Amino acid sequence: MNTLLLIAGSVVPSFMIGFGIRKFTLKWENKATFAKEEAALQAEQLEATVSASLDGIIIIDANGLILEFSESAERIFGYKKEDILGKSMAELIVPERYRNAHNAGMERMRATGKANILGQRIEIEAMRANGEEFMSELAISRSRSSSGDIFIAYIRDISEAKAAEKALRDAKESAEMANQAKTQFISAMSHEIRTPFNAVLGILDILGDTNLTVDQRQLIQTAEKTSQSLLRIINDVLDYARISSGSAKIVNEPFHAPSVFDDVYRLFAMQAKERSIELNIIGDGADNVYLSGDSGRIRQILMNFVSNAIKYTSDCKVDLIVETQKGSDGLYALICKVKDRGQGISEEKQNRLFDEFYMADDVDTRTTEGTGLGLSICKTLTEMMDGTIGVDSQIGNGSTFWINIPLQKTNEIVAPADASVPMESIEGKRVLLAEDNATNRMVVSRILEKKGVVLTIAKNGAEALSYLNTSGFDLLLTDIFMPEMGGKELVEVLRSGESANAKIPVIALTAMGDIHEAEELKTYGINRVILKPFSSQELIRAIGDECAAFKNKHECEEKIEMAEEVFELTMSGGLLEGLDSDDLAAIKEQFRTDLEATTDMLREALAVGDFDMVQRASHTLKGLSGLYGLNALSDAAALTNSHCSDDTVTEMVKHGTRAVKIADVTLLKLDDLFGKNEEAA
Repeated sequence: MNTLLLIAGSVVPSFMIGFGIRKFTLKWENKATFAKEEAALQAEQLEATVSASLDGIIIIDANGLILEFSESAERIFGYKKEDILGKSMAELIVPERYRNAHNAGMERMRATGKANILGQRIEIEAMRANGEEFMSELAISRSRSSSGDIFIAYIRDISEAKAAEKALRDAKESAEMANQAKTQFISAMSHEIRTPFNAVLGILDILGDTNLTVDQRQLIQTAEKTSQSLLRIINDVLDYARISSGSAKIVNEPFHAPSVFDDVYRLFAMQAKERSIELNIIGDGADNVYLSGDSGRIRQILMNFVSNAIKYTSDCKVDLIVETQKGSDGLYALICKVKDRGQGISEEKQNRLFDEFYMADDVDTRTTEGTGLGLSICKTLTEMMDGTIGVDSQIGNGSTFWINIPLQKTNEIVAPADASVPMESIEGKRVLLAEDNATNRMVVSRILEKKGVVLTIAKNGAEALSYLNTSGFDLLLTDIFMPEMGGKELVEVLRSGESANAKIPVIALTAMGDIHEAEELKTYGINRVILKPFSSQELIRAIGDECAAFKNKHECEEKIEMAEEVFELTMSGGLLEGLDSDDLAAIKEQFRTDLEATTDMLREALAVGDFDMVQRASHTLKGLSGLYGLNALSDAAALTNSHCSDDTVTEMVKHGTRAVKIADVTLLKLDDLFGKNEEAA
């Protein structure tokens, strides 16, 4: 019998209701089974993903106890999951020195709910089961569960990456140390080679000025040419090593574009003439502008070009061509060419000319000397100046080597040096030479004493400083590398002191191989740098120029300053009061004679450091100036007189130099001073 039920206002047979319930139950049972299977599949996929992960995954609760430990974590740390579940993570994988900080962080997190480490990646040491520590990368996130907060730690072993990074860093540091050692070696080699070489060339120079037979003079000329060839080879090797070590430098200084070849021409004019080669400068294509660049490096490149052109050309001519082209970007292209009429270079050889150690001639049959480094160095230097370099050549039609360098225009005008300008006389100049090499001391002494220089010699900087504190000099010549005290320290101490020589010009004689490195010496207070080996003419000209510049600039300024002080003085309260004009005129000339003699005596005594003579001269000057009412001069002489001893030599020189300066200006202004008193009378 069917039963009728009322469902939602409808009459439904009871058998249909039973069928519907069974169908509904089966449907949801199927859904539940599917969900279970889906969840199981997802769990398997998640477990597979976690197992395959390179990162170890550790889940801990708020108390730091381990809830989950992935297979990757087992591989990283060496623990089995079943052995460490429920144990404290800090006790197992955190190194002991970090545990207090770790536990304090966990406690703070439990109390405040905040953890500084969440959401960040940090690198920290971790510990394996065997106690070994390794560098790890750690990231921690927080999640919620039915039992409270849980923390998921992702840990990656980066020990191998760190080891590789350290190896690279160590290799870099090792390379830098090797590079530094190489640079130091180059510097030492430069000094050790150039120092004796300077002596060789200096002795040949001195011998050339003596009475020689024709045969002897030819031998000396041959030795000089051979030495210059050897020096060029040495320079090439040192330049190459310097460039390889990264210590070569490029500077920017103003220079006159049309004059870029002048020095090169002067250097090779005689050599070209000896080989019957016509050497020409063609500068019609150069604008009359000053450019900012490394003219020294540019000339070095051109010297190499010209030297090669003269080697490979005979009975013809070599043209030195300079051009400038103004670009739209405001830069000037400086184009320099050296054109010869030699045999030319094949295309195959042209492609290799600028390679290191390449020589166009066969080693066994070549007729010219060289290292095969010159053009390679030229290429590197050109590229360091952002320029280009090349050669145009055909067999039988000669070659043209060229460079093209972009440079900025500058308004600063620098007058080019002119070797034709007469040299200043250095006769009577008081020069102190600080040089530790005995042969170089002998060479410089011979050169300067023949020119009438009053030379004092010191074997090192400390000895030179003692001379500078006791005697007066017009100029200091100093080597840079010396025992006890080097040239740089010597000049620094001199410039920082108050001796009478504190401002005198200083010329450094150095075997540094690079003029750019040598120019840095000027930061120590050095006025000019001369590279060894140098010629006698170069040394004599430098001394004359520096002494003249010092006299014209520094002494004039000091005399003006002293003159202003003298103008404030009056010759009163002394011998002149009450005298008429005729008496004053007669006394003035006698006073001039006495003051000149006494001042010269004091000046000479200070120069040679003769205490007794200084004491006598200053005593005489004190009385003479006091007699005529020159109180400032009398006071300076009195202070000089009271410091004539070894303990107060610096003060003696200081006050003595001041007294001499006041006396010099007094002599210049004698007519004015006597005139004032004449009017008063």
